[in-house]
Amino acid sequence: MGWTLIGAILAAMAYNLVLSDHGYFVYRKEQQSLSDLRAEVAALRRQREKLAREVLRLRHDPKALEELVHRELGYVHPDEYMLIIPKSSGGGSQGNMIRKKIPSSGKK
Repeated sequence: MGWTLIGAILAAMAYNLVLSDHGYFVYRKEQQSLSDLRAEVAALRRQREKLAREVLRLRHDPKALEELVHRELGYVHPDEYMLIIPKSSGGGSQGNMIRKKIPSSGKK
């Protein structure tokens, strides 16, 4: 009877150690989740730093801001023209945009 009781207690302890809600497998799964979250946080921090540098560049460099307005909003200067080339297939509504300066004729 004594060894049976000890065996039952050891089996229950082994079950709790490995297979319970707070066992080894759950611990490993949580460690992997923690590692994944830390990697995601690091990537988000890098992205935030990149965006902060871009904001500073746009605040202090008028040429960068002008380029962004041209690229994102499609603005053109009076001496430029824009060609919009539709995509050949795929059903997308946006194509490529090309800005070109109008050559001056030298006459005023």
